[in-house]
Amino acid sequence: MHPRLAAARRVWQWIGDMAADGIRHAPLTFALLVMMWAVALGTTSIVRGPHGHLADAVLANPSTTGSHPWSVVLSLLWAPDLSTYLWTTAALLGLGIFAERQLGTAHYAVAMVSGHLVGVLGGFAMAGVVAFAFPDWASVLATAGFGGPSLAVVGAAMASTASLDTMWRRRWRLSGFILLSTMVLFNGAMVTIMLLAAAVAGYLAGRLRYRTPHARAVPSASIRESRILIALICAAAAAGPPLAAVSANANGPFAVLGELFTGVQDTDPTAIRAICQTAATARECAVAQLQLRSGIGSVIMACVPSLLLLVFCYGLRLGRRFAWWGTLLLQLGLMGLAVVSFTSLRHGRDVGEATQAAGSAPFIADLVIPVLEPAAVVVLLLMTRRLFPLVAPAKQYRALAGKVALTAAGAAAVYLGGGLIVAGQFSPASDPGRLISDFPQRLAPVGVTLQLFPDFLPNGPAADVLYEWTGVLFWAVASAQLLASFRLRSDHGAQTGRERARVLLKANDGGAIGWMGLWPGNSYWFSADGTGYVPYRVLAGIALTTGDPISAAPERQRILREFSEHCAAMGWTPCLYSVTSAHRDAAAAQSWQSVQIAEETVLDLGALVFTGKKFQDIRTALNKAAREGVHTEWIRYPTAPLAIVDQIRSISEEWVADKKLPEMGFTLGGLEELNDDEVRCLLVIDGDRTVHAVASWLPAYINGAITGWTLDFMRRRSTGFKNSIEVLIAQAALDFQAEGYTTVSLSGAPLAKSVSASQDTDSGVVTGAGAGRDAADGVGGVGERPPPGSLERVLDWLGRTLEPVYGFRSLFAFKSKFHPRYVPLYMCYPDPAALPAIGQAIAKAYVPDASLGDVLHLVSQRTRR
Repeated sequence: MHPRLAAARRVWQWIGDMAADGIRHAPLTFALLVMMWAVALGTTSIVRGPHGHLADAVLANPSTTGSHPWSVVLSLLWAPDLSTYLWTTAALLGLGIFAERQLGTAHYAVAMVSGHLVGVLGGFAMAGVVAFAFPDWASVLATAGFGGPSLAVVGAAMASTASLDTMWRRRWRLSGFILLSTMVLFNGAMVTIMLLAAAVAGYLAGRLRYRTPHARAVPSASIRESRILIALICAAAAAGPPLAAVSANANGPFAVLGELFTGVQDTDPTAIRAICQTAATARECAVAQLQLRSGIGSVIMACVPSLLLLVFCYGLRLGRRFAWWGTLLLQLGLMGLAVVSFTSLRHGRDVGEATQAAGSAPFIADLVIPVLEPAAVVVLLLMTRRLFPLVAPAKQYRALAGKVALTAAGAAAVYLGGGLIVAGQFSPASDPGRLISDFPQRLAPVGVTLQLFPDFLPNGPAADVLYEWTGVLFWAVASAQLLASFRLRSDHGAQTGRERARVLLKANDGGAIGWMGLWPGNSYWFSADGTGYVPYRVLAGIALTTGDPISAAPERQRILREFSEHCAAMGWTPCLYSVTSAHRDAAAAQSWQSVQIAEETVLDLGALVFTGKKFQDIRTALNKAAREGVHTEWIRYPTAPLAIVDQIRSISEEWVADKKLPEMGFTLGGLEELNDDEVRCLLVIDGDRTVHAVASWLPAYINGAITGWTLDFMRRRSTGFKNSIEVLIAQAALDFQAEGYTTVSLSGAPLAKSVSASQDTDSGVVTGAGAGRDAADGVGGVGERPPPGSLERVLDWLGRTLEPVYGFRSLFAFKSKFHPRYVPLYMCYPDPAALPAIGQAIAKAYVPDASLGDVLHLVSQRTRR
């Protein structure tokens, strides 16, 4: 067979296989698709839709005049025009097949019917409601007919999101509702209202279909996910005005923003000639001519604020403080522009009388609504400011400013040189003075320039290009430079400090959790001789450290003394958190007090074998994994395939959503901490490349060499292999042992330890009674009676309160399966009077995004137990 024929045959075979698979798994979707096109062909309704009395019978219309009662149902199979038939077909093939496979044919049918009926009737109801506040909008809605299964598909698709995991369920739902709400508010077509009503119906149907007794109505989102959702909202607010500007029949309540913020207006040459021929001012005539001459370049320039907002949304997704400020200032600027435009409108020669005659309607349409949308975004940004702490180094901002300045200089040179060459194509003719004074206007959005008197107007093709496209060129390059700056690595503190700290950590003994001091959120103090450092963060006036201060062993007391002096100079109270006994002793030598806060669980790999009765559970998990076809696989998160990364994110978001408090941080890593080339990740994965669980391991350095690894991030898919965690830890220990490492730390669980600590009241130093016990003794005493010290009672109460949410003590008890060695971890502080502030600082460090309502809800639940 000829090669081309063979290739064509393979393509057709692939299409046939795909169609057969789709029909097998989505029979209702294909049946509806066939019926829709059959009735369209049978009634010659494909090109212009049904006509005459047939249109009244099969197209839904809120106007009762001539509309058949059964049109609400029959409109499922007819569409008003060819374009609707085409995009509805695409929706059926794209969303319908997916929804039917997720829901099952029976539930899919129920979701489709309810989505269509609620969508149509909800649109009718909305048309009646808006008649009171927006009569012009309601009059347009009353004349719009609707048909097609798009409402049914959207309703079913929204219902099917209930079957997805937490992360994608939240993303699809919020994205869908944001998109549809934006279309309703800015475009306002009847179909957009019906689609939104159908989506709400589908959402409720999905909640009923997949309801669980303990499901949270609003699951918690991680910091990263919260940033994404806020960026989506801001992006919708940015895209709305251009959407209204380019829509031919935009009638939504926010449609006025398309004209106000973008300056894109319909212009009639006859009307403009009439303006210039009457006694209008020269400014009115010039502005009218400028609006008439506006081409594609002017339309693009009209959308500059929206373009910048979309670029800033990318920065918001990354947690950049500069993007937060940029978005806030632009939204405040848009609010100011609305006020200026309204003021100029009120002082217009003819508009004032019309405004008085019309009452308050112009005030609402021309001022309240234009201000409302950016004001809502400003409030959202102010409420979520803490989610955007990442600040780039100062040199990065200077570099960005320099690049933008060079771009502006280049654009000015092009405009000045080109304007002088084609000076005769301007009216009046251009000269250097006019070109220089006019250049700033070329960089301003059309909505601003229309408020100014133009120095001259273009009157030729070359002048048109210069006049309209100089600003477009500048903003395209500047936006690309801004976007590139967001892609550069940023930091909450100085990036150079972190890199310096990384070098010192590798050369000294950093302990099991020393690597956590390199995470974002920490600042770095370096000793006078540059041989040691302390990672810390300032919260509630407390300089809270992470792990042991890094230095050579003989320098511990000196480093601690210098750091204390630095804190005193800054007005802070130092607090060493999660330090080992060696640093506790160094602090005690300077009259500091301490309390045991956790115990690190350590596996010595020298002679580790999972044999004997005490490791029966571990061997069972490993054998079960082999039988069920799952295995472990090492990856580096920054270079992992996108499919694997996406699954890890999904598993993590599902875990976070099940908590009653936001995701914790400080000494507990999340997804952002995985993004490090020196951090290793172990997966439990099956033959279909489905990730069942993931754990990350941090390097532990001693004297310039990695001697062990520390467990940090650990998540399991709720529907995955049940013994994944046992397999992750056991196989990692065996692999590290084979690679020649000496220890594996299973890390310490905050506010959990093996036995109650005993306090030496004379020295003020608290020591763990169970520290260093033999591994064969196992673990006991978790959750025993509170220790005698008042601070320890508070910590014990806090641990018991957080246990139902985060399960620290359960996790600590789980690690006893591996019969580890226990190493106590301490918190050291110089001033007992600072304990209330220290407690506040620790709470903020671990759960910076917990609201007062979250805490009160958790405490009330604990009190009722």
